[in-house]
Amino acid sequence: MPEQRRGMPNWVFIVAGALVLAVYLFSKFLGQRTILKAVMGEPGDLVNRAMQSAKISPRITSRTGEITARNFKVKQLGAQKDTSVFQFFLQGERADATIKLWMIKRPSGQWDIIKTDTLFSATKSAAAQASE
Repeated sequence: MPEQRRGMPNWVFIVAGALVLAVYLFSKFLGQRTILKAVMGEPGDLVNRAMQSAKISPRITSRTGEITARNFKVKQLGAQKDTSVFQFFLQGERADATIKLWMIKRPSGQWDIIKTDTLFSATKSAAAQASE
């Protein structure tokens, strides 16, 4: 009598691994840009560039330390499609930063950042960092 195999076939594990890798690579390289584009439309690329440059900006990292996490939200979505306010948060090793961008759509169709505001949180103490 032939022996029957038990368990799952090997190809199932290979497909599952490839799927996990694809999801990781998508979220690492294209996820944030895609989400911003879906939420904001045209100014999504401008905001993504601003977030990337803020993460490595010496002016910001000198106060916050290395950036460990970031989050964002869109404010004041309304009937006007030519202005937008965008806010994102950078969590650093020593302090946090909140960056707010005011954007306007020029008559040429180009989106420009017209004003930025950066707010740094209180410096984290050594005791607070040890408890995290």
